[in-house]
Amino acid sequence: MNAFGRHSTRWARGALIAVAAAWFGMSAAYGQGSMTTVRLADQPGAEVDYAAVWVAEALGYYDKEGIRIDRKTYANGPAALLDMPSGSVDAVMAAIAPFMQFVARGGDLRMVMSLTKGNAALVGLKKYTSYKELDGKKVGTPGIGTIHDAILGYAEQTQGFKVQRVFGKITDISVMIDKGEVEAFIGWEPASAAAIAQSDKIHYIQQLPPIKNAESLELAFSPKMLKEHPDVVVRFVRATLRGIDYIGSQPKEKVAEILAKKMNDPKAVPVVLNAMGSVILTDPKIDMPSTRIILQTIAKQGKIPADLVKDVDGWVGKYVDYSYLEKAQASMK
Repeated sequence: MNAFGRHSTRWARGALIAVAAAWFGMSAAYGQGSMTTVRLADQPGAEVDYAAVWVAEALGYYDKEGIRIDRKTYANGPAALLDMPSGSVDAVMAAIAPFMQFVARGGDLRMVMSLTKGNAALVGLKKYTSYKELDGKKVGTPGIGTIHDAILGYAEQTQGFKVQRVFGKITDISVMIDKGEVEAFIGWEPASAAAIAQSDKIHYIQQLPPIKNAESLELAFSPKMLKEHPDVVVRFVRATLRGIDYIGSQPKEKVAEILAKKMNDPKAVPVVLNAMGSVILTDPKIDMPSTRIILQTIAKQGKIPADLVKDVDGWVGKYVDYSYLEKAQASMK
């Protein structure tokens, strides 16, 4: 083959790669084998809460999109958000309450999709069967800026009781209860289910929040990432949607097996199955009725200025951008 023929063959292969990349909504760089690393912040003991992402990762959906996840773990959502302005993370998985407290203090981000509803299991001593029975008792939360503290505050405001808050690590739930430091703890999954498995003294006092379809966790990207790599964001969202589709179409046992492996504990399948009863994982849009309640609650708690929740939809709308979600959904049809 002469030089012209070899050049033509290489050009043809390159053109095919570019066409294939365009067809599947991928960048040409991905088609040529390059990978983009996304530094993603999450929290410990939260594999079930972020199931859509970790299932998608395990099944290779991000790899197929040319994305590699660099997992950054923080004590809670507010702690993770502190690193976004510095550029240490590209994206954060956290809850609506800390996200909106972050922007209320001058931070900037864009939530591109919802990941989880529910996600505020109340576990405690078996003698308790309701929130109100904890009046005057010590109750643990993973932090004052978390969605869990907000849900606890909503229960107090609407059911007429008051607890003594004790802030602690989500991974210390069973230890704190066994030592008598708290009577109950409100937290995320699978940490809550794991605590129940570790102690025969505790159970779910209430597995789902006292707010219907309670909005919890979203995926947000930094403005820098959105400006410089919008195609990566679309690809990341598309892979996550495939994870959601898998969760919605497969038996819970198969999903639990994947998440147990992510926890580095294949024997934890029963714990994961228990934890899956605390979350709704298949709705990628933010639930606004529950969001209004949550943000109005934290305003009453003094965590954000009251004037910000006069028009919750308008305020939240400034920090939500569904265009990446819509592009990802369109490319999957």
